[in-house]
Amino acid sequence: MSDLLDKVKAIVSEKFVSDNIYTRHAYSRNVDPVLQGVPDLVIRPKDTREITEIMKLANSEDVPVYVRGGGDCEFGGSKPIGDGGIVLDMKRMDAILNLDPDNLIVTVEAGISWGKLNEALSKHGLYTGCMGPGSGMTASVGGGISHHSVGGGGCAKYGACTNQLVGLEVVLPTGEVIETGSRANKFTAAPFNRFGNGPDLAGLFCGDNGILGVKTCVSLRVFPRPPFAAYKTFTMPRKSADVAAGIFTAIRQKGIDVYDAMYLMDLLVQVGAEKGMFPLWDALKKKRGIFFYTVEANSEAELSEKVRQLDGIILPAKCEALGPEIADGNYAKWHYVEQGHWQTYHNLWGVVGGGYEPLTAECFTPIKQFPSILEDLDIWDGEHASDMETILKTCTFRPITGSGPILLVDGCNVELTCGFTTFGQYFNGALHPEIEEINLRLWKSILERVTKHGVQWYMMGDITSRLMVDIGAFPPEYLALLRSIKGTVDPKHVLGRGKYNFWGSATL
Repeated sequence: MSDLLDKVKAIVSEKFVSDNIYTRHAYSRNVDPVLQGVPDLVIRPKDTREITEIMKLANSEDVPVYVRGGGDCEFGGSKPIGDGGIVLDMKRMDAILNLDPDNLIVTVEAGISWGKLNEALSKHGLYTGCMGPGSGMTASVGGGISHHSVGGGGCAKYGACTNQLVGLEVVLPTGEVIETGSRANKFTAAPFNRFGNGPDLAGLFCGDNGILGVKTCVSLRVFPRPPFAAYKTFTMPRKSADVAAGIFTAIRQKGIDVYDAMYLMDLLVQVGAEKGMFPLWDALKKKRGIFFYTVEANSEAELSEKVRQLDGIILPAKCEALGPEIADGNYAKWHYVEQGHWQTYHNLWGVVGGGYEPLTAECFTPIKQFPSILEDLDIWDGEHASDMETILKTCTFRPITGSGPILLVDGCNVELTCGFTTFGQYFNGALHPEIEEINLRLWKSILERVTKHGVQWYMMGDITSRLMVDIGAFPPEYLALLRSIKGTVDPKHVLGRGKYNFWGSATL
């Protein structure tokens, strides 16, 4: 290992390379409590050239490399699978390289956060379409593209962040550098369009979960922020999931242009209010589901018409509008004006002391299907009551099964963050290995259950990618093609080794 360390230091400044045991353990984690492995080295490269040399070295030494953006991922995508290898931390590569105001395209280094990018764009009256994942304040643009991320605001209007992608600069696992889109023509001065010059090679790296290349530069379309916006929040009647599904469907069928539309299920509201996480709703007598929307417009007349149409859908469904101000419980205004979208998605994490953490996964599903998935999650929870009770006896708080906020994305689809929250094996000063075993078994079980509803996982990381292979969810022909592409661009499987079970017999 000392030999590899010396070779890396010849590429990257010694200040940005570490084999310190505490640093390595810090990079063996993300937000889930499951330890998959500890890297040998952590590296923070500064540019494409350094990454190219690192990937060449990794191939010559047969050392796996795992790319890490913001590190907020819930499914192990940015941490090693098994001990050893290199974690490539992209945070130093966070520059805005060019803003093209004529073509409304921004080019950035892939390690920049969605928060930093949108703060800079706001000075020009612009924003990205989807503002990244729910953790967008620190999540990286490269990570968002790697996951088809949604959640940071604007998803009902713009869809996943990959929808606004124009082009990529990518270091392939063997060290070569390619550019996609209009820049595939070497005579093109600046990115201006994604499609053309042959097949859409950028699509290979969208949602690849870090197995086909290291994204170094990303070009995105950006949009003028409309001058007018309205936001309303509603309490919901009984059977709120069915009511929310009906509202989402009507919005799409009537073609109403919404910026965001979101449903918070009853259990989320009840537990959050009980633990002091939703002070806006302390005065609500009935802690039931919440629905809210945000619309934008270029004139007051356009805005008023959108609000009229939406209220015409929502109010007849026996939903009750809260007051217009944040103090009145208007979560939608807080979400949009105060940038609450970067806190919404993690609202039950850490609500209970002692390491309360999520074991969840994020997927797309048709609107009409999500209520039945939520019902099945309740059934699943009952089927695993004894395991839940075991955790309760040790940690004094029962795991919670369900979904985070459910939001409208492009098409007649919603994003569903489903799973359960639990405790890690280290609790109250003692180690409880049985909790680790229960957590992992339950996580696999709930992911398999939801997979069989036919959902589309978009943030797969290591956990879901391997589970899909283990349970035979991929048709053999599809998996064979994906394996062939991986083998072509990465013959030694150095990048993201173990994901999709493409190397050895890694077990979940």
